Amino acid sequence: MSVNLKGCLRSRQRWIAALAYFGAAGLCQAAPLAYVVNRDDNQVSVVDLATQRSVRAIPAGMAMPQEIAISPDGCLAYLSSIWSATVAVLDLGKHQLLAGIPLNHISNGVVFSPSGSLAYVDTNTPDGGAIAVIDTATHQIMRTFPVSPQNTRGMAIHPDGSRLYSLEQQYETHAGKVAVIDPTNGTVLQRIAVGMDPSDIKLHPAGGLAYVVNRESHHRHGSLSVIDTRRKTVVVTVPVGKHPGRVAFHPSGTQAYVTNSGDGTVSVIDTASHAVVGLISVDQAPQHVVFHPAGTHAYVSSPEANTLSVIDTATQQLRGSVTVGSAPWGVALATDPRVAALKPDTSGMEAGSVVTGKPIPVSGVWAGLLLVVAGITALHRHGQKLMG
Repeated sequence: MSVNLKGCLRSRQRWIAALAYFGAAGLCQAAPLAYVVNRDDNQVSVVDLATQRSVRAIPAGMAMPQEIAISPDGCLAYLSSIWSATVAVLDLGKHQLLAGIPLNHISNGVVFSPSGSLAYVDTNTPDGGAIAVIDTATHQIMRTFPVSPQNTRGMAIHPDGSRLYSLEQQYETHAGKVAVIDPTNGTVLQRIAVGMDPSDIKLHPAGGLAYVVNRESHHRHGSLSVIDTRRKTVVVTVPVGKHPGRVAFHPSGTQAYVTNSGDGTVSVIDTASHAVVGLISVDQAPQHVVFHPAGTHAYVSSPEANTLSVIDTATQQLRGSVTVGSAPWGVALATDPRVAALKPDTSGMEAGSVVTGKPIPVSGVWAGLLLVVAGITALHRHGQKLMG
């Protein structure tokens, strides 16, 4: 039996190239970083979620920062605060302040368009609530449109970017409303009545539902208004814990977590039945909550404990906490842009291509794979010698 040695070696060489490519791709898949806004020391803590350690602090570039939003590409962070008339822009690749955008009015939060080309800032003016539209390429305000004669408190954007949802506070009755807005021209299309003292709104990943947190009062439990975004009406109201603050959807859309600052818990909501299916004790006075992109963990800020609580979503148990700065508030996640930049380009990549950069820690699985590749490479070279 004859063997085509040259053909085998050529096939093996292509396989080596494929293994090397996928190995490099795997090595570049870093765990995301958490960016935690520390209100009292004017900094942003950067937490490595793989090691659950705070690895650095970035000056916020503004007084008493509270909220943070990260651009879809993970390269920029916009910071805002009800204590400041400025939006600070951070370069997450360099972990430093990039720009400051003067608003002339305090702000409640920022959301990005799906493309990341625009940022919408919820502001309170002497005439009521308004939304400033920022060009993220130039960090300049393009226009501002009024939303409500009342002050507003936070907003959300539909996953397809077609609608903005702004929270209105009705001071006479303490009842809240959600203004549904066309972001292309600032027109308020409808107002939807919700509960008392609304504090947060988030859209389900599929866009069909909006969850609004209603604080109600300091002395009794709050609620969650569930809005059908197609019918533009509240379909159910869910009781949650005492003095709830924020809500976040699991990446799968099957659950939502609501932080209850009044009793130090997180309510777990089943989004199919809109029922509370769990209650998780965390550090005192929890505020913001975000999910890991894989859905394996949730992270909750606690300004009184100066920590970021880590929840195992499979067991619904607290798995520890990370010490951050003073009075942590807003939290957002993003993959380090410097690591993402190392992902190999599939166009024109050949065997033997090398991706250079800072050394990357190698896990046991990938270390084994690289040893296999090295062994096959050695056999390949030995075969070449035999062929003369």
